[in-house]
Amino acid sequence: MNKKMRRTLTSVAISAALMSSYAYPVLAEEAPEASEAAETVSSSSVAAYYTLTDTLDVQVKSAVNEHVPAGTRLGIVVKLKNNGGKITRVPEYELRVTTSDGVTYTLQPSASNPKSIQPKADTELSYMSVIDRTDDFTISEVNYTDVDYYVYPKTETLVVSVPVSEQSWRGSDMTITNPSAVKKWSDTFTIPYSNSPIQFTPVGITKELRDQGAVYVVQVLAKNGSDKRETAPDFLIDGKTEAKVFAGERVEKDAIVLEAGEQKYIHYAIPTDQDTVLASLNLLTTEKFTPAGSALIYQYKVGRLNILLPNQASGVAAAPYTLGESMTFDANSQLIHPDLKVSLVEFNMNDNAEEGNKTVTAKFLLKNGSDRPMTVPVFQTSLISSDGYQYDGSRQAATAATVLPNSGLTVNYVFTLPVSETGDNLTLKVEDAVIAAPYKTPIATYAVQLQKNSSIDTFSVYPFDIKLNSWSIGLAFNGSAYTYKGKLFMDIQRKNEVQADQNFPNLLFEVYDKDGRLIATIEKPLIGQNRLVTGENNLTFTGTSEQFDPTVKLKIYEAFKTKNGQSKRLLLDLTQK
Repeated sequence: MNKKMRRTLTSVAISAALMSSYAYPVLAEEAPEASEAAETVSSSSVAAYYTLTDTLDVQVKSAVNEHVPAGTRLGIVVKLKNNGGKITRVPEYELRVTTSDGVTYTLQPSASNPKSIQPKADTELSYMSVIDRTDDFTISEVNYTDVDYYVYPKTETLVVSVPVSEQSWRGSDMTITNPSAVKKWSDTFTIPYSNSPIQFTPVGITKELRDQGAVYVVQVLAKNGSDKRETAPDFLIDGKTEAKVFAGERVEKDAIVLEAGEQKYIHYAIPTDQDTVLASLNLLTTEKFTPAGSALIYQYKVGRLNILLPNQASGVAAAPYTLGESMTFDANSQLIHPDLKVSLVEFNMNDNAEEGNKTVTAKFLLKNGSDRPMTVPVFQTSLISSDGYQYDGSRQAATAATVLPNSGLTVNYVFTLPVSETGDNLTLKVEDAVIAAPYKTPIATYAVQLQKNSSIDTFSVYPFDIKLNSWSIGLAFNGSAYTYKGKLFMDIQRKNEVQADQNFPNLLFEVYDKDGRLIATIEKPLIGQNRLVTGENNLTFTGTSEQFDPTVKLKIYEAFKTKNGQSKRLLLDLTQK
């Protein structure tokens, strides 16, 4: 029996087992070693392409890892792009996934997968298996492996390995947290991983009461900005509360076709309970899989975007706040002692182009006016934008446990906002997470204006006021390579009534070349050993080079750790020519 016939009979047997048990058999095995790193042909974090063959590139479009009655469904959809000038056959490679605990599974290809790709075109291939496993795990990697069955023992060659940088979809209960996938109401977007140029904007949502409950009707504007007729890609919209998901359905059953420059409304109906108040919407697309030897088509949904709804309570007026003044808290909260004065001393917004968002950093001063040490209260914070969207703050990970008598202590919070946020008319809430645990209650609400620092050589990292008098960066040979060296002359003044310990934020120095590439870094404290001082400071950066371009950029940040990782606040952006 030849190789192709054996493979066909095996696939038929697998399909028969599949039909009887609704579970797709897979192989758990050791992952082969790669001889060299895969070549990335696109820098997009959402749609990265990797080289598969001389003419084909591969992109992981969907990665699904969700519990089903028979175990756990693993589903992968890839997009192959043919860069060549002729029809190219799809290679007969095995698609495998590797989990976070090091187990590799081989997935079955869909019987409807195309066998070839037209020139300068792309196509999608679907793979799926259901494994007898009920514990939680994540997918860390997808790879194509070439298996040669004509030799004994068989040989396996890793062709390309694609890291799954985004968390795989785990079902409707999953929360979408990637900032680039979270959209504000009325934001315009295209469907991720779709070639369609049609842009969508949510423009209306109403709630209608029915005998059996209520229905939210969502109105989405679809606009075709291209110069040719386009069919709108299919997607679904689900409604989400803090604890439940309600499936939605598109009202229009026929395909939505838009002429060049045309725009149309699309409507989605989301049945809910009568007292349900939705907090956000999930946008999902549908993937398909056909088992070998079967006419059945399995469909499953993949979450793509989360659309925030306006905060209904955002209309409450907030008192204007002046930086440095003591805040007044709810008298019913015992979280903050009356002798501990809390004020906001820094409030800044920065663009974070690398991660596609903006960050607001708030520095609170806790001042102990008593003659005894006081425990540092752990309060929560949130920001409300002028159009009603709420963003939770992430607290500095480590602080001193107590505030010394007649002294002060600073605590930083950082907020991640969409790039569309202007920062005008922000409302800051200080929240007590103890009095009504596990829920949070506001104990102070203020309208706060962002600081504007236009200085080119001075900045504040409260309680330090710093002036950079001069600086230069060059190269030094360390015996094997060139290392970046920096010389900075600084004037550092400190307010002595505020304590600072090893938990105090550091200054982070980043060096970029003329093309904007990060080439060297160093982090320096403002207290303790090896701290920055008034006068000359000599820095040896981490990062080496074989050549030096005198045109470099130096960015100086305030850096501190939160539970979500390092937070950076840009202080100065300088250029050496």
